[in-house]
Order: sequence, then C-alpha cells, then structure tokens
Amino acid sequence: MSPDTPQKGDRWEDMVWRKAQYNDRTVLKSGSYLNSFCPHCGESLLRDQKVHLETVNRDGEEGWVEISPYLNVFEHSSDIHLSEGEEVADLRCPICHHTLRVEGRKCEKGDSHVARIMIGISSIFVPMYFCMRVGCRWHQIDPEDQHKIILDDSLEW
Repeated sequence: MSPDTPQKGDRWEDMVWRKAQYNDRTVLKSGSYLNSFCPHCGESLLRDQKVHLETVNRDGEEGWVEISPYLNVFEHSSDIHLSEGEEVADLRCPICHHTLRVEGRKCEKGDSHVARIMIGISSIFVPMYFCMRVGCRWHQIDPEDQHKIILDDSLEW
C-alpha cells in the first residue's frame, strides 16, 4: 500500500456511506434449513431430519408431532389426530418436557396461542414463534432480533 492511498475510514465513501444494520443481517430464504433447539434446555429438537415435539390435542390425548425444519415448508405428521384449524392444547420439548407455549402472546392471524423454539443459522441463534393452530402458516422471528435476521417473505422487501 502506498503512502498516498487513503486508509479505511479516511476515504470519502466511508464518510458519506454508513453501513446500515439492514445490510448486516442474514437473509433466510424460503427452504433454508433451520437448526432447532429447545429454549429451556438448549437440546436439539431434530430427529430424523424433522423437528420432533411432544403434543397434546384438544381432547387431552398426548403424542408427538413432526414438522419440517425448512423455512416456509409446512409439512407435518403426528401419531395422534390433530384437526385442521384447531389449536393444539400444548407443545413440549421431547427432552426436558417443558412447554413451548408462550403465555401472553397470540398469533397475528387469529387468536391462537404461539409456541417458541430457538433456531440457529451459522453462529446466530434467535427465538422463532409459530402458531399452535394446525394449518396456520404464521411464524415470526422475535422483533428484538430482527436486526440479526430477516425472513425471505418479510414485508420489508
């Protein structure tokens, strides 16, 4: 580097253009694989390439549900009957059995409760919320963490 070359921070571009937080975020595209963890015990929720959760349906029957770990892929299966359009009574971690239901927070597309898991992409870990009503596709990154990650289907685009 020659002595006439401006140092980083001394260039006119550095004085005029400031790097915005928007540009620092990781963009999650539809279909991105989401490593999923329990927000209570920190253990992985993945089993056989699916997010595996304990569930309780409206009739009180206990079982499991598996959901896709890919962003915006809404496939699921269960060993108990889960009626389309009905909210499940509970979702729990299969390791520590702690509820994933978040009290005081509701789905933005209805009045259903939401559950929270932690997702990890690279070295970033953030809470992700999703609706507990079977068939609802609402999900959201915690607003406090939107400076780190932006979802591909965000209204910011």
